[in-house]
Amino acid sequence: MQKCEVCKSNFSWKELLLSIWSSYKPVECKNCGKKHTISFASKFFVSFLIIVPAVIFGLLIAPDMGLTKPMTFGIIVMIAFIISLILPFFVKYEVKPKTEKA
Repeated sequence: MQKCEVCKSNFSWKELLLSIWSSYKPVECKNCGKKHTISFASKFFVSFLIIVPAVIFGLLIAPDMGLTKPMTFGIIVMIAFIISLILPFFVKYEVKPKTEKA
């Protein structure tokens, strides 16, 4: 599980999951207050782990099983939800760089 890069305190699974579900909202360390943003590689990883299983199921498995389109859609949503529950264990966050004001 991800830790704060500054003070090494752990982020909770729930904090990271809510960050992923809310379009990669930055996570703030409760101990030192530093904001962490999800890395670009992790954004790609999350997208890949959600899209690839959905496409494989929707295009290859569901038609062979004779599932209806609404049932296929429901199963794809369920698969994406289940995968999203394990993502906080794999995503990496970085300290948000300070932007200079002109």
